[in-house]
Amino acid sequence: MMTYPAGMPWLIVRLKGQSFALPTQEIRELVMKPQITVVPDTPEYARGVMNFRGRVVPVVDLRKRLGMTPVSDETASFCALMDQRRQDHVNWLNELEASVRERREFKLATDPHLCAFGRWYDNYKPEDVWIGALLGRFAEPHRRIHSTAGEVLALQSLGSWEEALGLIGRTRTGVLSTMIALFANLHELIRESQQEIAVVLQVENRTFAVSVDGAVAVEKFDRHNLGPLPVATDDGVVAQFGSRGKAGPLVLVLATQHLLGKPRPSLVASKMNPVRDRN
Repeated sequence: MMTYPAGMPWLIVRLKGQSFALPTQEIRELVMKPQITVVPDTPEYARGVMNFRGRVVPVVDLRKRLGMTPVSDETASFCALMDQRRQDHVNWLNELEASVRERREFKLATDPHLCAFGRWYDNYKPEDVWIGALLGRFAEPHRRIHSTAGEVLALQSLGSWEEALGLIGRTRTGVLSTMIALFANLHELIRESQQEIAVVLQVENRTFAVSVDGAVAVEKFDRHNLGPLPVATDDGVVAQFGSRGKAGPLVLVLATQHLLGKPRPSLVASKMNPVRDRN
């Protein structure tokens, strides 16, 4: 395990809601939204290579290196889920209309808390304040969509079939359109919020970068707030933990010498030179 000077500042980075620490004495630069070129025949956690001040350096996906879901996969999964929840409400209103036209019972959820989106919405806790603010705007139109079912059922009981259909039509062009626009805005915000950062490191005689979700702070750890993990990871990537203050959250300290893995000279020579020409 490498040793660092007492009182040295550490860069706190975020990965999937967890905090990790990188030694500032090995950090050369932070690059926002790096341009990364994929390189074949590399370890799964290797993102590719990037141009750093005229040098081509490998980029490690720190999420994958630590066994986490890549941020791109997580974003795609979230957007796919929101697409389905949007379509659920289009289908819901279509079924409400069909039940009126066919004079049959409407069996889908009328309580906004019981549909698939409502159950997800009531339990989802976003980390990003802007995403949370946008999600807050869903509450009222979502409630109004589901309340349409009760109004339609009341009109049906009076035999006011055409009036019920008119209400459904107004809901489709009004509140449902609002919901669809909010889902589109959420899509865009989710993708924009994933502002990946590449932390360029100089570790011993190797220069490389690691991609992280975000940089949180630069802090010092008191010597009493650093300690070994009870069980180190198999590859030694994480072996210590620190505490941000006396009762602060735990931070996992990364062993930077293990992040890149074993050097592969043939790969560096054969794969990285063509990229230098393109840049």
